[in-house]
Amino acid sequence: GPCLCVPLSLGVMVVGSRLLFVAALASCLAGADAFFRSSSPAALKPMPKNPALFQVNTRVVCGELSKQLNKQATLDDYPDEELVKIAKDYDMVYFLGVWQTGEFGMKKSVKLLNIDPCMKGLPKEAACSSPFAITDYSCHTDFGGDECLARLRDRVHAHGMRLVVDFVPNHMAVDHPWTKTRPDLLVQGSENSLGREPQNFFKVGDKVFAHGKDMYYDGWEDTVQINYGNPAAREEMCNILKKIAGLADGVRCDMAMLMCEDVLEKTWGQRLAPFGQERAKGQFWPPAIQGAKGVNSNFQFIAECYWDREYELQQQGFDFCYDKTLYDRLKEGDAGNVVGHLKADLNYQYKLVRFLENHDEERAADTWKHTDFHRASAVVSFTIPGLRFIHDGQQVGRVRRVSMHVNRRDPEDKDVHDKGIRPMYDKLVAAIGHNEALRDGEWRQCHVTPSQDQNPSFNRIIAHAAWKDQELVVVVVNFCGEESTGHVILPSAVGGIVNGKGCKLEDMMGGHTIEKEGNKLMGEHGGLWFKLHPWESHIYKV
Repeated sequence: GPCLCVPLSLGVMVVGSRLLFVAALASCLAGADAFFRSSSPAALKPMPKNPALFQVNTRVVCGELSKQLNKQATLDDYPDEELVKIAKDYDMVYFLGVWQTGEFGMKKSVKLLNIDPCMKGLPKEAACSSPFAITDYSCHTDFGGDECLARLRDRVHAHGMRLVVDFVPNHMAVDHPWTKTRPDLLVQGSENSLGREPQNFFKVGDKVFAHGKDMYYDGWEDTVQINYGNPAAREEMCNILKKIAGLADGVRCDMAMLMCEDVLEKTWGQRLAPFGQERAKGQFWPPAIQGAKGVNSNFQFIAECYWDREYELQQQGFDFCYDKTLYDRLKEGDAGNVVGHLKADLNYQYKLVRFLENHDEERAADTWKHTDFHRASAVVSFTIPGLRFIHDGQQVGRVRRVSMHVNRRDPEDKDVHDKGIRPMYDKLVAAIGHNEALRDGEWRQCHVTPSQDQNPSFNRIIAHAAWKDQELVVVVVNFCGEESTGHVILPSAVGGIVNGKGCKLEDMMGGHTIEKEGNKLMGEHGGLWFKLHPWESHIYKV
């Protein structure tokens, strides 16, 4: 893409680390090309506290459209009626894999067809390069280029949503032009490095480069590592973010924690020192985020994040960070661990991404094979504070994970084993998408106490309340494969909504209605008593 930032002068680069940080920030805040500016970001409604995001696999949907249309489908061909359906319940739509990829990535994908279990049986024409081995941050020529992406953004805006795309900060494709034109921007090695670690290094011409990697595993063979010790490399990545900020409304940042200064040091050490220059110091993300938001003040940063780095990245400016801890605890089925996780500071929780699947994880319908367990986990995950992340196919119960190296999936009638999952998600997504208490309200955990017989099963009940103005929702889940009993007492903050009133609790997931006096909901006579079947879950509108 075009250079959108004022270049740093060498004189500024070689001063101390504090000036390097200031210079990087100044570069990131420089003006952007008017062509890429969003057409109407100010017209979008403010984001709710708990937005909902729907992820689309661009390669898969364009592949399916290409078959239907008997031509290469672009983003212009993505049906408006599909955007209408998504906009009915979601605030953001994430189009995975829109950027240009190269020949090496395609060759690797073809090689994987007979190796990767989720690719076996697919024809050669199903192969496509990984979307995370990027050769250029321009919309893929197959999808119509940047003009098509800009038009998709405008259509997304017309339906009141925001468009999210990928940003892969750690690496580029192994055949990226920088290996020939700007080798200084990449981590380099020596012939000895290549001999000792052929899995982590490769050669282009007379230069040896490192594959992109993290601290714990060998390199990804279709990638080359960006050198964040070079101020010019940081500037280039800021340029890219600024361009994206004019084409979209947010980025999902792949493996965002790899950019943390200590992680870079542990992974690359002295290899980060650029030839003839002082090594860049300080965190990359704060100036990069500020620069992108200088182009588009509503631009959202979503971090794929592991290793308990969520709070750190939030402090560096991320709007949302993946909550892998909750995902793992829900899979374990341990109510106590889930409840404990939800006791964290609310400001932290509102900036977490809640999910049961994404393109990196197995399908939720395959992970949670028992439908009631799946439903209970979904009800918990998507009624607590944070960004609610739904992956295309999750909402209908698809079970086969789609590899990032292919552009197709099984027909739905062959991929969906449980027909009950679709209606379950229809009700759940409608509840979180249209109820203002769940979308934009306050949230607290409820107090759960034992029944009169002191049955300890009350510890397996997860309950919480969300409210806005006079709208109140109470969620009650037996997060266990056995029957549980206990009393649920609403948080004191909702007393003004229910005290002294007759209350009707209507289950938005379908089922029964409860009528009780508001004082009982607040703890009179022990609170609201429940006897719940295994994995039974309810979202009550009060």
